[in-house]
Amino acid sequence: METQTRSMPRAIPLALRLALRPIAQKVFWWGKPDEWLEDSLRFVAQVMVYGDLDDVRTTFDLLGKDAFLDVLNSPPPGVFDQKSWAFWHLYYSRPVPSMPVRRL
Repeated sequence: METQTRSMPRAIPLALRLALRPIAQKVFWWGKPDEWLEDSLRFVAQVMVYGDLDDVRTTFDLLGKDAFLDVLNSPPPGVFDQKSWAFWHLYYSRPVPSMPVRRL
């Protein structure tokens, strides 16, 4: 399974930001949480790697299964570690492809 090229970032809907801001602050320990909520793909990827069970549940409940699958289909490079990459693919019963790499 080949991953797609990333398109323009999609922001987290304003109505959900209040609930997700504390998670963004936790999984992005640098920068401002609201800035990271402007890119739902990157936000969800960070939750998939650095979030605890409550972070994952809250994000899943608010953004849905498709948000997590979108990350697996078009992963931001440089976010996943091997363990998280394998876990999420196996969780969704998908073969584990090579991890995404950054291109300069």
